[in-house]
Amino acid sequence: MARSWAHAGAAALLAATVLGSAGLAQACTGAGVIVRIDGRAQDVVIKRTEGGATTVVTRPRVLEVVCRNDVISAVGTTDVVLSIDGAGSVKIDQHAVYTVPARSGAPTLISNAYSTLNDQVMPDMKRLPWNVRLKGAGDDFGFALPALTTGGQQIQAGDRSMLVRLVGGDAPYKVEVRDANNALVASQTSSDHDVVLPNVKLAPGAYKITASDATPRSMDATVTAVTATPPSDSSFAGLGDPEIRTAAAAATLAREQPTPWSFEAEQQLQAAPTNGLDRDKVYELIESYSTD
Repeated sequence: MARSWAHAGAAALLAATVLGSAGLAQACTGAGVIVRIDGRAQDVVIKRTEGGATTVVTRPRVLEVVCRNDVISAVGTTDVVLSIDGAGSVKIDQHAVYTVPARSGAPTLISNAYSTLNDQVMPDMKRLPWNVRLKGAGDDFGFALPALTTGGQQIQAGDRSMLVRLVGGDAPYKVEVRDANNALVASQTSSDHDVVLPNVKLAPGAYKITASDATPRSMDATVTAVTATPPSDSSFAGLGDPEIRTAAAAATLAREQPTPWSFEAEQQLQAAPTNGLDRDKVYELIESYSTD
């Protein structure tokens, strides 16, 4: 299928973007992360000085840790948004050069969280090509999470919203959820590929998700609502921004157990408070694990 990198054969296309010349896991005193890049990743320049030597972090990504005293700039029409501990959201465009201040807060807890983010999440985020059109009319219609079609996905039972991400097809899109008796549990129509069904009551058991577009084309997936709690990684507890903290934990959950928890990982991120993070990049990372 041609709809996204998240299908067979993508690994070969991703290898060229691994690490970059600065050294991905380069140790530093973390002070924040990149939350959004509007434009080209290569137009964001991070100069880092450690031990008297200056290096340049190439092609930074969303969730990339920035370090105390990093000098960050952007060229052309590219903007980059940072979340800095103690300073909040900082936007940098071609008119500004920003030096990352020393972070505030408990140093040990936050340092461990940033170190884990660098070690566990960023190597895989660096694998992903930056400018790839994942969604759009005319592409093959499908679920953005390939594991939905291969089966084995679980979601926590309860009253909650449900996110179903689609690629390709023609708007409007419709998603229905039915229980094992084929009774309609929830239905939502959307002009957006990210279809959110609010207030879905999920008793434990099997559910069928049917997605259709205006063509009309349709496809089905089966998920199981369970009372079990998915494993959680406490390594990110020191990250003050709840959206970043949830994104890091969700990506780690999907990496460690893509089956059965990739779908649940996306639900966790969807339910997190919104604070400017480019969630599509994190969803794409979660979705990539189900093809490895």
